[in-house]
Amino acid sequence: MSYEPKRYKIIGVKSFTPDVRLFRVKCKLDPKPGQFLEVSVSGFGECPLASCSHMPEFVDLLTRRAGNVTNAMFNLKEGDSIFIRGPYGKGFPVEKLKGKNLILVAGGTGIAPVTSFINFVEQNRKSFGKVFIYFGFRDEKNILLKDRIERWSKKFNVHICLNECEKHSYEKGFVNDVMDKHKPEVENTVALLCGPEAMMDAVTKELKKLGVTHKNVYWSMERRMECGFGSCGRCQIQDVYVCKDGPVFRYDFIKSRLDNERSSERWSE
Repeated sequence: MSYEPKRYKIIGVKSFTPDVRLFRVKCKLDPKPGQFLEVSVSGFGECPLASCSHMPEFVDLLTRRAGNVTNAMFNLKEGDSIFIRGPYGKGFPVEKLKGKNLILVAGGTGIAPVTSFINFVEQNRKSFGKVFIYFGFRDEKNILLKDRIERWSKKFNVHICLNECEKHSYEKGFVNDVMDKHKPEVENTVALLCGPEAMMDAVTKELKKLGVTHKNVYWSMERRMECGFGSCGRCQIQDVYVCKDGPVFRYDFIKSRLDNERSSERWSE
């Protein structure tokens, strides 16, 4: 792991929506599923991004245009250079998950870290049981990584959940509602979640109703991870740092800290 950014070449750029692009970067950083990278553009700063691939010769950065750095990235093209340091954090506990059935849930660009784990499962298919995937998007125009989703649909139980939906090929509703309609296997099962915290909270409650306990649910948190090694404190939740102790946490570990944080915010209002 390096604290100094290094220059790497962009070998591919693909647009999904006007505000979301995939940048393929040639490198041998090989982050573990669920880890993140600090990505920078000279003169604009840096931002944390998770790889949505699990390959030794490149990383795929699914990027939503939302600030100075990502705006600058949208001016880059194939052949240009970008700076990366990392990988950082603790990803999904791959070894503990082997032999389990899997429920994988993500919303929007939160599919990135989950996608890296799906790639790992594809490469090690015999090590895992049944796989249930639930992806939530606003509407059909905002479905990301369609080519991969089509491939996964032939291998796994995949449900695409859209807030606004007109076609019968997709499910209309929030992820937790679709999960209640199309129930996953819950025996010997672990769930991995990434996306807005409100979405993960609703899904976690649905999972508990179905029989998946909090100790078998993992959250990939999306807090602002500025430094990557627990120094700046921007991503701190009570006594833990998302960048160093996460970004993946077992829910029974992080729940009380989130509850305390929310309680403190209410008292300070």
